[in-house]
Amino acid sequence: MQSENPTSHKGGRTLPEGEALLSVRNLKKVYHTDAGDIEAVRNLTFDLGRGELVCLVGPSGSGKTTLLKCIAGLMGSTEGEVLLDGQKVTGPPKKMAVVFQEYGRSLFPWLRVVENVELPLKNAGVPKEERKRLVQEALEAVGLDHVPKSYPWQLSGGMQQRVAIARAVAYQPEVLLMDEPFAAVDAQTRADLEDLIRSVWKKLGVTVLFVTHDIDESIYLGERVIILSSSPTIVQEDIVIDLPAERDQLETRSLPRFTELRHHVYGEIQKAKQGHRPEEAITMVVK
Repeated sequence: MQSENPTSHKGGRTLPEGEALLSVRNLKKVYHTDAGDIEAVRNLTFDLGRGELVCLVGPSGSGKTTLLKCIAGLMGSTEGEVLLDGQKVTGPPKKMAVVFQEYGRSLFPWLRVVENVELPLKNAGVPKEERKRLVQEALEAVGLDHVPKSYPWQLSGGMQQRVAIARAVAYQPEVLLMDEPFAAVDAQTRADLEDLIRSVWKKLGVTVLFVTHDIDESIYLGERVIILSSSPTIVQEDIVIDLPAERDQLETRSLPRFTELRHHVYGEIQKAKQGHRPEEAITMVVK
């Protein structure tokens, strides 16, 4: 019988040397403004292994997007480092793709679906026949192979987000970063997209770091959930989501274990909102 409390530890989980695909080490970000310095991220350390799907949650203003931009190489850190496959990230890595919340702005309205998905491959110099194969596989993976000639403005919001996901998938990244990608869609579309992400993740074996403000979503999607403290940010807790590997929107969400995990994560975020912080950020090496 499972215990009420999840398997967890304070601070971010780290892996033995050579086993992590993505490593965040002592990351700190300070914004320098006319009004003074603002410390957004104080000290973040955690690892993602190959093929993991990890969700990141925390109070509003806890630095989730700042962290993601630092990991993606879109923003420099003040201290610390991000490593991808042992190499320091100093700019957008070729092995990484990002899906943003404002998917509409990332799609070119004058390009058809197939052309939007193909664009990063074309810019990377991938041969035409290889591009065609990768785009077709990506569209099939997200269920859009029936609308390749449509323009984004002819599609629903959920379908537009699938185009953005297909574009990232076609690029064949080792790591897929997702910044609250379903925040702007309705509840039913959101559920469909959540199932899509788990399907694509299993099919392609990609490592996913998924940022969300939705507690239920983080538990349904993730194999782990990293909970951030209030700003300046550290990892408050890193928990294992011990739900069945095969998940269903109705059955999984009705499990007593789902309710227990949701209660735990919600409680930790409420503590973070009230200013509770772990006395010391401790990392755990998994052996």
